[in-house]
Amino acid sequence: MRNSDVLVIGAGVVGAAAARALAAAGRKVPVLSRGAGIGEASPAAAGMLAAQVESPTGPALAFACAARARHAALAAELAAAGLPVDHHADGIIHVAWDDSEAGALRATAQSHRDAGLRAEWLDQDQLRKEVPGIGGEPHGAVAYPDDGRVDNARLVKALMRDAIRRGARMEFAVADRLIVESGRLTGAAASAGIRSAPVVILAAGAWSARLAGLPRSIPVEPVRGQMLRLPWPAAMPQRTLFGSRAYLVPRGPDALVGSTMERAGFDPNTTADGIASLRAAAGAIAPDLASVPPLEAWAGLRPMTPDGMPIIGRDPDLEGLVYATGHGRNGILLGPLSGEIAADLALGAETRFDAGSYGIGRFA
Repeated sequence: MRNSDVLVIGAGVVGAAAARALAAAGRKVPVLSRGAGIGEASPAAAGMLAAQVESPTGPALAFACAARARHAALAAELAAAGLPVDHHADGIIHVAWDDSEAGALRATAQSHRDAGLRAEWLDQDQLRKEVPGIGGEPHGAVAYPDDGRVDNARLVKALMRDAIRRGARMEFAVADRLIVESGRLTGAAASAGIRSAPVVILAAGAWSARLAGLPRSIPVEPVRGQMLRLPWPAAMPQRTLFGSRAYLVPRGPDALVGSTMERAGFDPNTTADGIASLRAAAGAIAPDLASVPPLEAWAGLRPMTPDGMPIIGRDPDLEGLVYATGHGRNGILLGPLSGEIAADLALGAETRFDAGSYGIGRFA
């Protein structure tokens, strides 16, 4: 049995960010990782920081943009610590493939400009000038110059290394159940033994709902996303391209292509159909990719909620339990800020962003 101030369950981007913030505040923080590395979904992502692309309207847009801004500052902090994360604020181009999509994208772009954000409509000729070699018959696009990308695996490793440097402790152990004694949270039972702590941050992604002893059911389920790595097409400049069919994200000399959305339970395997669909979609965007064999294929399990938004906040009934899970498609974008908000809640401090609308109570 080990005593700590705060126990973090989950070693992906959210858990690593929370541990880093807590360790910086001088707290004793063990982080439980169910695998042998930096979480399950985090290293499988493409690393898009698609705040405006993925969150077109409403309160989610403000949260996404705050998270995007945090990435830029965090990248500078980590670089200063000798932990560069390959962060690029070089924009994302959201391509429309028919008139209906074009109309919707133009309206979204105008709403973003009305909110003081940058969004530029590109007609077909402008798009082909920006992205020579793009395939098919695109009906225009919106360029979001402030969106970007990051090497997600390097980011999570850097966050965890900095957390450990500040005093956090990482353990490869599966958390089985919360321990509640006389109505009070006292820690968790794990495969490596009891871990005692008055505060627990649940950041276990798609596995969050499997933790026994929770005071309520958590509506988080795994949604499989298959991915490909292909050589970047020589005829096209390296620009992140997003569309309804697929997205292409530069990573070194290659392109990360994603992603499927499949309810396949906890099966993390790729399928022939999934890979074929991604290859076809990549070839439609960049014809040079149509016949190129994949360099790599993999799948990750996104933690999805019914409304597609994360669960962040304290449990209303069990003191000491803090949720930071269910980030779905936007775990890398939202993860660092979400983890830091969870750390603020664990410390009883004012949060750096008001995440009140993301509480577990909305599913009651």
